[in-house]
Amino acid sequence: MTTPATLTHERVDDVPVLLHLMTAKLELHTLLDQFWPRHGNWQGLSAGQVLVTWLSHILSECTHTMSPVQAWAQHLAHTLSHCLGQSVRDTDLSDDRLADVLRLLSLDSVWQPLERASAQGMIRVYRLPRDRVRLDSTTASIHSDNDLAVLFQRGHSKDHRPDLPQLKALFAALDPLGALLAVEVVPGHRADDGLYVPMIERLRTIVEASGLLYIGDSKMSALATRAYMQATQNYYLTPLALVGSVPTALADWITAAVEHHVKLQPLYDSDGQTLLGHGYELRRRQVGQGPTGPVEWTERVFVVRSDQFAQAAQRALRQRVARAQAALEALTPPRGRGRQQYTERAPLQDAVQAVLAQFEIEAAWLTIQLRRETTRRTVRAYQGRPARRETTHRYVVQVQLNMAAIEHHEQRLGWRVYVTNAARSRLTLAEALQAYRDEWLIERQIHRVKGRPLSLSPLWVTREDHAVGLVRLLTLAARLLALAEYEVRRKLHKAKSALTGLYPEQPNRTTDQPTTERLLKAFKYITLTLIQKSTRVERYITPLSKLQQRVLKLLGCPSNLYANLILDSG
Repeated sequence: MTTPATLTHERVDDVPVLLHLMTAKLELHTLLDQFWPRHGNWQGLSAGQVLVTWLSHILSECTHTMSPVQAWAQHLAHTLSHCLGQSVRDTDLSDDRLADVLRLLSLDSVWQPLERASAQGMIRVYRLPRDRVRLDSTTASIHSDNDLAVLFQRGHSKDHRPDLPQLKALFAALDPLGALLAVEVVPGHRADDGLYVPMIERLRTIVEASGLLYIGDSKMSALATRAYMQATQNYYLTPLALVGSVPTALADWITAAVEHHVKLQPLYDSDGQTLLGHGYELRRRQVGQGPTGPVEWTERVFVVRSDQFAQAAQRALRQRVARAQAALEALTPPRGRGRQQYTERAPLQDAVQAVLAQFEIEAAWLTIQLRRETTRRTVRAYQGRPARRETTHRYVVQVQLNMAAIEHHEQRLGWRVYVTNAARSRLTLAEALQAYRDEWLIERQIHRVKGRPLSLSPLWVTREDHAVGLVRLLTLAARLLALAEYEVRRKLHKAKSALTGLYPEQPNRTTDQPTTERLLKAFKYITLTLIQKSTRVERYITPLSKLQQRVLKLLGCPSNLYANLILDSG
């Protein structure tokens, strides 16, 4: 009798591309194995191989949950075995094995050298500039009933879930691509101010020890943080937080600009055409405590008014004033059944002040009068009661806008103050504004970590080491996304070319700024078919399109990456 043929189909998709980038380019599997040698009882795939395989599942399937990984690997047995160079057992990607990887990544003794070596390799392989580093933090809500956890704490939630415990993560990213260099995971109630100096200390072991420009939001503007960067011969660019004496100083600086005591400089975008706003620069002496003692330096202060920011603030102010005016007038509606009337001045004055406080309206912006109205009416005789005249009083609110005061306040909207210790030869006022406006570079990577495709938030874990390990794992995935995107865009820009066909719904659309997510999506529906005939196996794979072949070249992958899957490995 003839043995019937057995067909096996594997949806290969983008898995070979992801594994090639992680193993051949970044060498993540060898780095983890280097810093955590295989235990004698550890069988099958090494910890590094499990790491890159799990990362390929996360990026390909857009989920970091453990449960589907084992079944996914079983349906890609030939593909994974070929790409990893050894057979994959059913237990190699079990929940327990994945949890072991998270536990390893949660150990500082393993993670910090891995983080440092992978970042340095990334800079070397992709020839990245080492000039600017951005710092920013976020929170991740956790669905956990572990009330004894130190890491899971309630605090100010950027996910708008104050009812859930959370962890906080501080990220560092390298300009201009935004690839994540480092991450620090701390309890969710920790303040951001104290996180920057330890992070910068770690970054000094990853990139240049001095001469870097660190860019961060107002939480990085603490005097101790600025003093540390000055003492370590690094530079900072940050907006000043409106605390302490800063609001008073800012009011004086704005007055100087509004009353033309200083000359404002027009500030243009990098294209030299788009006007961003106006500003001026001043200098002041600063004294702080560095790591080895007091530090004294001259700080440059940029007082800047963004046109877009000012226009948005003016619109918001006008809307707020209009709502406040309507609310004030609604306090004293016309007489009628069921309509509340104020017969005493004091309660109405209290209600007016409550409305002003609710909408944050200054009294000078409105002219408010409380007018007393008197009404007299004749009541006819009824059931033995004589006719009489009744007199009633009520108070009515009359509101008029004080446009001069409102416009005077509008001139003071849209201003922000930035500080830096960088010399003018390194960072001009216009360059500083442009540099801070590029804060979206790191925010985009944080969005990738928390949203699609990595989906950190919300987090469903009960163990703290698993939470720390997972955050660190996902930063490696986000780094890969940023690097692949940077490499493709750089090559397209150099060739003055673009890609067509990345958007199936718009087949003729071209782009020279593709995202890695779109590039990987181009490899969907590539199928490997294995036909088992007795002792012989025939292999067939979906032919690559011209778009897929070009993307492989742009990513630096071999052109026969998929064709090798059908070669006889025996």
